[in-house]
Amino acid sequence: MNRRHLTIPLIVGALAGCDSFSTEPETTNLFVVEAFLFAGEAIDDIRVTETIPLSDTLEAPPINDAKVELLKNGLTYALVAVGDSGYYEYTGNDLTVEPGDTFVIEVFYDGAKATGETVVPNAPLGVGIDRDTLWVPELVVGMGGGGGGFNREDSQLAASWDNPDQLLHYVVIESLEDSAESIIPDGFAKFAGRFRLVAEPTKDDYHFIDMRVLRDLGRHIARVYRVNEEYAQLYENRTQDSRDLNEPPTNISGGLGVFSAFNSDSVAFVVVRENS
Repeated sequence: MNRRHLTIPLIVGALAGCDSFSTEPETTNLFVVEAFLFAGEAIDDIRVTETIPLSDTLEAPPINDAKVELLKNGLTYALVAVGDSGYYEYTGNDLTVEPGDTFVIEVFYDGAKATGETVVPNAPLGVGIDRDTLWVPELVVGMGGGGGGFNREDSQLAASWDNPDQLLHYVVIESLEDSAESIIPDGFAKFAGRFRLVAEPTKDDYHFIDMRVLRDLGRHIARVYRVNEEYAQLYENRTQDSRDLNEPPTNISGGLGVFSAFNSDSVAFVVVRENS
């Protein structure tokens, strides 16, 4: 499952926008590490980029020739570059990500070394959904949203989880259908690939799933991810005021960025056309 557009855009403004404002020589080879592990999932969401000035609106240039390694239980696992995007992944089948695992990342580039450490959290508790069916009306183009009326109660679900300490969580909604009928009438819009929607992190214990943010009929899954502390700190400090040039929080030693782990639980639901 490709999550690269899931977590990184939430913090890229904080990471790629931070550059060293010192003229000391030892700061010129700083680079950014954005590394995320997901319990029970493939290791393919690790990126290394250069730094750019705060005033630069361009995307940070990727680094594709770094040496990237993960360490777990005294063993070292080498990652390989994926294309020219700055991403790295582990291609073996002998490394798993489980709750309670401690991982260390080491990145070597241009004579510099950056390291970070994270612990895989437990899955969120009490994940549930109030109904397993979301009904959508028959939509007709040009009729203001369709005939048959709009019942908001039937066209909205609520995913929920236990969160007594108001920790950050986020929800990913995915279609499970390789070829699904669109909610929008045929001929009005065409889409390719499975639908995927990522909600912003929240300290609430619920997330509403409304038909108006979905695309397809059929089976869906809502994954609730618990956010680790190091990511939470960076997310909450993701905006930079031009009058405040302090660097954002980082748990990367010798570089910038974040190394964090996530865990999730999920619930399923189906989107059905009314009168079908």
